[in-house]
Amino acid sequence: MQLLPFLLLLHLVGLAAFLGGAFAQQQFMRMSVRAGLATAVRDEYERLSAAIATKVEVPGLFAQVFTGLGIVLLQPYLLQQHWLHAKLTAVVLLLVTSHLEMFNARRLVRARAARGDAATGEIAARKKRHALLGAIEIVLVLAVMVLATVLRGVM
Repeated sequence: MQLLPFLLLLHLVGLAAFLGGAFAQQQFMRMSVRAGLATAVRDEYERLSAAIATKVEVPGLFAQVFTGLGIVLLQPYLLQQHWLHAKLTAVVLLLVTSHLEMFNARRLVRARAARGDAATGEIAARKKRHALLGAIEIVLVLAVMVLATVLRGVM
């Protein structure tokens, strides 16, 4: 059995987990801002957002990193490809933004649990930051995909 196809499959599974987790947790955070939402539902949306970032999005990204390392070890010539250097830069930035997003969501949940409505200003600021980090992630994911497909043969 060849290892490369298996690593590629796991790389794509990690991508699916990362993208699905990123989308879901952003949607839960966005839904938690709706007017007229019951307090318990709002709080649960926020907790789900933090849990998905922690348990799905970030692990999916790490699965991609480790399988990507395996792919490069099996195909060391890839290290001479400029598109891969750019892709790896975008991946490092994705790791940073995903962690910032996860920490932000967890702090939001802790602030809500500790201070309730007294933390409204901090929570609103954290939700704005969360949305900004999600937008940055979208741009980085698009960059990774363009680099790995369209620009792979050009650079």
